[in-house]
Amino acid sequence: MTPPRHPMLQEASRLARLAAPVIVGQLSQVGIGFTDTVMAGRLGATELAAIAVGSSLWIPIYLGCLGVLMITSALTANLVGAGRLDRIGPLFRQALWLAAALALVAIPLTFRAPAMMEWLEVDPAVVPATRDYLHAVAWGMPGACLFFACRFVSEGMGVTRPLAWIQLTGLAVNALADYALMFGRFGMPAMGVEGAGWASAGVFWLNAVVFLAYLALSPRMRSARLFRHLEAPRPAELWRMLRLGLPVAASTLMEVVLFMAVALLMGRIGGVAVAAHQVAINYAALMFMVPLGVSMGISVRVGQAAGRGDRAGERVAGWTGMVMAVGFMLLSAAVMLWVPERIVAIYTDDPLVAETARGLLLMAALFQLSDGLQVSAVGALRGLRDTAVPMVITFVAYWLVGLPLAWWLGLEAGFGPQGLWMGLVAGLSVAALLLVARFRRLTV
Repeated sequence: MTPPRHPMLQEASRLARLAAPVIVGQLSQVGIGFTDTVMAGRLGATELAAIAVGSSLWIPIYLGCLGVLMITSALTANLVGAGRLDRIGPLFRQALWLAAALALVAIPLTFRAPAMMEWLEVDPAVVPATRDYLHAVAWGMPGACLFFACRFVSEGMGVTRPLAWIQLTGLAVNALADYALMFGRFGMPAMGVEGAGWASAGVFWLNAVVFLAYLALSPRMRSARLFRHLEAPRPAELWRMLRLGLPVAASTLMEVVLFMAVALLMGRIGGVAVAAHQVAINYAALMFMVPLGVSMGISVRVGQAAGRGDRAGERVAGWTGMVMAVGFMLLSAAVMLWVPERIVAIYTDDPLVAETARGLLLMAALFQLSDGLQVSAVGALRGLRDTAVPMVITFVAYWLVGLPLAWWLGLEAGFGPQGLWMGLVAGLSVAALLLVARFRRLTV
């Protein structure tokens, strides 16, 4: 007779099955940016700069929409846990209305984003290509919002494999479309950087349409009756989703802007510091995709437990997920400490940049642990529909602790690039500790 496994081991197995496709999907999304960058680099330095500047302007808008709609996953999971599958269809239809409203905001914001370039004092030679790129991407924002609504309802029901397949397919299509539209292959006009924008916009729409088709045709989704009938917007339900989703979006953007601010401060130290920072942050961001995927799974598992009123289940799902996220980040940190020179060699052969980057990777090893813990704790709290307090916590940790400390240590105390990263580590560590304490308090 096989002895029963420990509840945390059972939960870890469920979380791994749920999170693995999400991680693949997240990495595929990162791959789209990588493909755009590599192909732009073949066009020239101006085109590469246009992709870099343009991405830094539209991605915060994209993440804001994602953050608002992300709460749909927790709300769906609550309904699954409570056995109220009949309520998932109405929730999904309201999520579609919310996605449409967000798209109506995202399109003009993306069109107007080029105005920021004057304020940021971007090289005038880069501006025209960046503007064309952003104007093309803008038309993909409705597709992105529609995709988010489909994705998070599916995730909330515990169905995550379609995300991986759809986004892997999108990655392949994006690479082919980039090649055709940027370089004028297969009878298409050579559009340069603008072609990358149209490729991204097309993939956003393709992913949305394929996901919609899956939700409509899959037997696994039939019980939710997602397309049972048309439904008018319900202000009360939309307001509830906004009330819970806007703090998620705000927390996400506060972290993104923190890293952007540190990158700008790095620019005051010098070009070598900026290049080294880009190496370290790019590698750290790639590793972050794993705990981010685990966080999505935690949100679903905690949300399902909350829906059925299972306080012990909430605790097991939350703590198991945090242990998994931190465990992976410990492995990632060990690699950074063990072979930093090999990681740096992937990105650069400049000796000055490499030396500085190796020093930053040592700081990044600490940064990994804090980042893994905070994102997994946020996922657990989102499953409990607790979003306002985590938003306040992230504001305090990032903007009252992390950024001021980074500025003081890096620029005033003379620690240079390592000092700026010390501030990042401090801010993320404070956030992690406070978010974990919040989860513990809510699940006692």
